[in-house]
Amino acid sequence: MIHLSNRSINTPPSPIRRLSHLAHQAVERGIETYHLNIGQPDLCCPPQFEEGLRLSEASYLPYAPSEGIPKFRRAWADWVNRTLGVQTKPEEYIVTMGASEGLVFLFTACCDPGDEIIVFDPTYANYMGFAAQSGVRLISLLSSLKDGFVIPDDEIIEKHVTSRTRAILFCNPNNPTGVTYDVTVVERLLNLCHRFGMILIMDETYRELVYDDVGVQTVLSLTTDDPHVVVVDSVSKRFSLCGSRIGTLFVPSEKLREKILHLAQARLSAPTLGQKAATHMLGLLQDSFIVDVRQIYQQRRDTLLSALEKVQGVESFRPTGAFYTLAKLPVEDAEDFATYLLRDFSYEGCTLFLAPARGFYSIPGVGQDEVRLAFVLEEHKLQRAIQILEAGLEAYRTR
Repeated sequence: MIHLSNRSINTPPSPIRRLSHLAHQAVERGIETYHLNIGQPDLCCPPQFEEGLRLSEASYLPYAPSEGIPKFRRAWADWVNRTLGVQTKPEEYIVTMGASEGLVFLFTACCDPGDEIIVFDPTYANYMGFAAQSGVRLISLLSSLKDGFVIPDDEIIEKHVTSRTRAILFCNPNNPTGVTYDVTVVERLLNLCHRFGMILIMDETYRELVYDDVGVQTVLSLTTDDPHVVVVDSVSKRFSLCGSRIGTLFVPSEKLREKILHLAQARLSAPTLGQKAATHMLGLLQDSFIVDVRQIYQQRRDTLLSALEKVQGVESFRPTGAFYTLAKLPVEDAEDFATYLLRDFSYEGCTLFLAPARGFYSIPGVGQDEVRLAFVLEEHKLQRAIQILEAGLEAYRTR
């Protein structure tokens, strides 16, 4: 009998992908499957990225420096500074294989096994996997759909800070809720980190994807030189470049940055080709690209919410950022329902792939009747998907 580590045993399956085998089986049966489970943008990436790929010297593809290609770090810093009106330095960035690797680096660099990081449930499900792999305990404070996912007061957060609490991890705009928190909330969390000697890890992967005239809310508008701040970012979502696997860490603390670099050196480098193409893209990209992307997602959000309002028993939340919303369904077990849709149900030759929301809560027993919906499909497909949802709920209820 081979030995399995507790870390692997305790790493939860992804609620986003755990039913993928059923989706594949549905497709093999000839059933068209609408994917609302995963934040995979369907929009075209900037043409400048494709041009950058063509211009790259693909006949020779060496390792990149572990901290990232200098030209890319400069281009990224310039783009951040120009679009946000701030001043960051190229040397303060470390390039990672997506935001995910950056988060694993942070968990490892900031925490010893058994140390704690505060998060707010519901939270991005992969945080739980990163924590299990790193031996870190996530201390979860609950927010709820009924109150708009308000972050708890300072007094409540303080009660959960212990001698082993190393950081607060905050995603803004939020995955999975779609809330865009005002920068005053970020400032409040940063003040707590100052008081207790913690790091504020800001996941700003969706930073520019904000709606209803909500402005960009970034910790960088408060400070660009605070050693208590780290910003996690990526080209994946805003530029539809998930497969490029290019992320960044903004780390003002030279001491912390040095330790993260040691971790980066152990894996050699982030993708060379993606960095080269992204460098070319960032140097030519017009601000109108993000404006257009934002408008498309806002229209899709409105279409999704309008369709959900017509489904009896469904409660939905109006997101102001990212491209997700949480919805409460008239079922006791959303995972069982999601399984039913893929395994046992079709409507006019179609079915639906949902992400059960209980996997976004680390507090047991919460979110059992909720799902996360990603509005990353064209509007007519979103309307069709909710028709399938409505038919599926009726069939599930009367089965």
